[in-house]
Amino acid sequence: MGVNYRSIDSSRNDVQNIGGILQFQPGGVIAGAGFAQNGDTWYVNSTDGDDDYNGKSWTTAYATIAVAVAAASAGDTIFLLGSFSEAVTVSLAGLKLIGAGVGPNQAVWTGAADAVSLKLSAENCLVRNIKFRPPAYSSGTPAAIQLGNASYAEIIGCRFQGKAASRQAIYSPVCNSDNVRIEGCEFIYMNTLTYGAAILGVGSAYSGWKIKNCDFNSCVIAIDISGRVCTIEGCSLKEYGLTAAGAIAAVLALGIGLDGTDTGGNAVCKNQLGGTYSATLYKVGTSGDQWAGNYNVLTGGLTAANPA
Repeated sequence: MGVNYRSIDSSRNDVQNIGGILQFQPGGVIAGAGFAQNGDTWYVNSTDGDDDYNGKSWTTAYATIAVAVAAASAGDTIFLLGSFSEAVTVSLAGLKLIGAGVGPNQAVWTGAADAVSLKLSAENCLVRNIKFRPPAYSSGTPAAIQLGNASYAEIIGCRFQGKAASRQAIYSPVCNSDNVRIEGCEFIYMNTLTYGAAILGVGSAYSGWKIKNCDFNSCVIAIDISGRVCTIEGCSLKEYGLTAAGAIAAVLALGIGLDGTDTGGNAVCKNQLGGTYSATLYKVGTSGDQWAGNYNVLTGGLTAANPA
């Protein structure tokens, strides 16, 4: 049975309903395709918007994300277009932040050094189709997205492109966000020695995370969470990539780390795992993990057992 989309005002010239898919088309940009919107809709355009507008259409869009979040309520949708350099905290359950464009390059979000660009502090939030430039590090724990009490968060179709001294892309400082879904994302150039983490969670145990169809390229650490009944499927992890100095080398130091206190029952399958298939690069939970059907060229093809 298909998703039922709410009715829309056919007199609006920025909206089309094509086959049950909402498409917002400001100047040829497509936003909102395939989303059921349960609350109000807000628009942010860093170039043509103004924070004195009401944010209710592309012609009256806000200029900054923070103003839109302050105006929104739980369950609302915020569409983004342009380039942003902000630190924003979301504490509204079910809020959706969606890049307006055919790809993430049309909504680019960076942040000041040693800061967190987006803190998700509520459940059931969605972040989609946004290009993040994770902040640079000299102190603290900067990140593009930080999770805290953000169970059932969904981070879909985003690109995390590191810059000089970027520390981490998605970061959870405390283990209090379960059932997080990260799917169809790209993580590249998280290559600062020691700090180059794509997905990093502190503490144990992270339950029910699903990391699917993601690409990790030139990352020192790809996935490091103390996992319990997590699924990692269809991802590609490259051993070789660009170092922080711009040279080609074996960058990957930890591909997947699911070990820690009270971990296990994880399923790791259908991934392309770079580097040696061993407990040095790939760490299983304490019990009951199933790592099977992963392709690893250095060990001769498909894997059939947990790395040892």
